[in-house]
Amino acid sequence: MNTPELPPKAEVTLPQRKLAFFPAACSIMALLLLIVWPAQALPGPTPEQQLKQHIQQELQQYLRQLGVKARQQEIQLNLPSALSDNRCDKLDISRRQQTEPPLGRVSYSLSCTSPQRWQSRAVAQVKLFLPLVVASRTLERDEVLTADMLSLQDLDISSIRHGLEFDAATLLGMTVKRRISAGSPVSRHLLQAAYLVQKGAQITLQYRGDGFAVTTSAIALSDGQLGERISVQNVSSGKVIDAIVTGENNAETTQK
Repeated sequence: MNTPELPPKAEVTLPQRKLAFFPAACSIMALLLLIVWPAQALPGPTPEQQLKQHIQQELQQYLRQLGVKARQQEIQLNLPSALSDNRCDKLDISRRQQTEPPLGRVSYSLSCTSPQRWQSRAVAQVKLFLPLVVASRTLERDEVLTADMLSLQDLDISSIRHGLEFDAATLLGMTVKRRISAGSPVSRHLLQAAYLVQKGAQITLQYRGDGFAVTTSAIALSDGQLGERISVQNVSSGKVIDAIVTGENNAETTQK
């Protein structure tokens, strides 16, 4: 005799609203935990990180004064090993000669007031590379600078500091006072103003007008560098006029 099959029992399921309760409850519990037990604050920067940031800020200020951008900078720090585990919320950083840029070997004083009080010293080795005007070839004494004699090269200025030149055009026409090796920085203390026209010298004066040019002789009444305006006296007429120095014993004017 066959036993009739019973209908399958329905599976017991929780109402959907009950299922939705658990994630909501977990979120509320997590929020309560954050309120009761707040997360521990992350540690602040180490003294080494703070010192490096301080030096970078000093370098940026120095670059703004120069009006140039650095091509590269290198900062190497030497701190006491005990500072590696120290934290400081209020760190005072100072050095001697604050008006000088932090270049080369620089000694810093560190003073912490919170959370603990301590004092220490650190040494930084700082290099800053800037595009300087250098000699394209060896420049001999009494040579007059032209554009092909000069070029730009990225150099570490930590051992130069003074007499920095970033624009070769401002040096053109000056005379070399002493020999400058190829690749060496060219600064103004190695140069002197070149007078292409000497006071009292007879020069060639060119008049330029609309579509014509006339050449005559004149006497220079003052020394003149390339591109400089000087007074000259026309030999023929005796008239004194202004002219622009265009070369050695040469000047040009539009005055008649």
